[in-house]
Amino acid sequence: MEKDKTEIFIYSRKSKWTGRGESIENQVQMCRDYIERCIPEAKNADVRVFEDEGYSGKNTKRPEFQKMMKEVKQGKCKYLVCYKLDRMGRNIIDIASLVEELNHLKVSFISVKENFDTSTPLGKTMLYIAGIFAQMEREQIAERVKDNMMLLAKNGRWLGGNTPLGFVSQKDEKVQIDDKIKTSYRLKEDAEEMKIVHFIFREFQEKQSLIKVVEYFLKNDILTKRGKEYSTTAIKDILTNPVYCIADEDAYEYFDTLGCQLCFTREEANGTRGLISYAKTSSETYKNKDNPPEEWIIALGKHKGEIKGKDFVKVQKMIAANSTKSESYRKVKNEIALLSGILYCTCGHAMRPKYYNVKQITEEGERKFSYRCPYKDRTHGEKCNVENAPGNDLDQLVCEELFRYAEPDSRIGTMLEELKKQFENSKSDSVDELGLLNQAIKEKEESINNLIATIKKPGRSQAFIEHIDEEITKLEGECENLRNRASILKEGKESVIKDVNQVDLIISELETFKKSFQTLSVPQKREYLRLLLDKVVWDGETAHIFLYGSH
Repeated sequence: MEKDKTEIFIYSRKSKWTGRGESIENQVQMCRDYIERCIPEAKNADVRVFEDEGYSGKNTKRPEFQKMMKEVKQGKCKYLVCYKLDRMGRNIIDIASLVEELNHLKVSFISVKENFDTSTPLGKTMLYIAGIFAQMEREQIAERVKDNMMLLAKNGRWLGGNTPLGFVSQKDEKVQIDDKIKTSYRLKEDAEEMKIVHFIFREFQEKQSLIKVVEYFLKNDILTKRGKEYSTTAIKDILTNPVYCIADEDAYEYFDTLGCQLCFTREEANGTRGLISYAKTSSETYKNKDNPPEEWIIALGKHKGEIKGKDFVKVQKMIAANSTKSESYRKVKNEIALLSGILYCTCGHAMRPKYYNVKQITEEGERKFSYRCPYKDRTHGEKCNVENAPGNDLDQLVCEELFRYAEPDSRIGTMLEELKKQFENSKSDSVDELGLLNQAIKEKEESINNLIATIKKPGRSQAFIEHIDEEITKLEGECENLRNRASILKEGKESVIKDVNQVDLIISELETFKKSFQTLSVPQKREYLRLLLDKVVWDGETAHIFLYGSH
């Protein structure tokens, strides 16, 4: 693309695919039509499309939106066009921030449906007004959903989803919701699974530790109802789920004190039924997050309760106390470690730093620690026997390896410099893709050979060998895809990789990391490592470094 070309971005979004109405394709086409009719520079412009399908407009945490805004901030866009204002978002704060940012960057924002153009004062004012209505619509929808939920809660119905351990879902009766007849469901006890629930509550009250309960299940190969290994999160979810609690006086008092919205009276809490909760958690970017207790809706279920209110409340207090202790512990053990969050054991679990029991100090005055595999600890070495990694030494060695990458005569450095020259010598800001594909194939083939050599070493566990086999299979598949792509290019179907600045950015980050390493704080060093590395895998002897975007 020529440097003086106007760049126009089109953004489209739809919460879910329906195949009709305001589809992604329809939104993009209407934006293209508008651009051709109304933007003078459109004839020679480079129009790029960013699409988020299946993402809500409640916030801006959408992959294509984030990618687009990153390029907008780099000055690559003159016009940002969308079909309708609510495609950008339904939160007035997000929209207001977006408009201010675009104005600051001198980017004109155009909404085709509402005919807004923020390059004019009137367009900017109207945009804010439309944003207010978009947020009002979202809040009204949320209110209607909440009202329906309250209606269903009063009758203790199960609203669907994965049933809790110890229960199955069964059809109950037909109900009318918003003038529609729908089938309602209730929870029914599964006697065998419920035995595990009672065991978890007893075991936790005895050992007062989520990890101890998990260790027992891992050691005895007891899996969840969906065939996965138990984790502390899974155990905690069971212990804190009101569905197991008997609706008695203690339970009523506990949830009432928390400020929950109770759909039954104190007199109805007579110990004959269990509880059911709604709106206890919300999902944000695919992660469950606990709502504050005042948003919880607690109702009488149609099932029998299992755990007395007194015991359930006792467990909640124990979990709260443990959470406070564990948070304090986590803060301490991460004071020095640089690879936290990117160091993995070959069994697939993230390794965690832990100080040695006896206080030892390095020559540099740092306290000594090791990286340990939590899976190995919880199974007492039965399902993972990878040696602990010497934390201080491993951190230093990984950083020194990155320092070597920054040297111009290193293998990585040479490759980056050659790539940079290709960009500089090219008439357009692009580089031949075939050369890059061949280089990538060579790199992956070297990785495969290294992994094969690792398997041949004596004393490797079966779990380790299986993990390496999976990595080799994955790399071989990637090599095959790259070879197919290279074959297409050789036949004349050429393609180019754009983004001239990417090579300079990688070289710059490596050089900056090396030059300023000694002056950086531990959090700053961690931030740089996360920019440069995808992950580091420890096999008990060797650390395998994967640069960001290398696989």
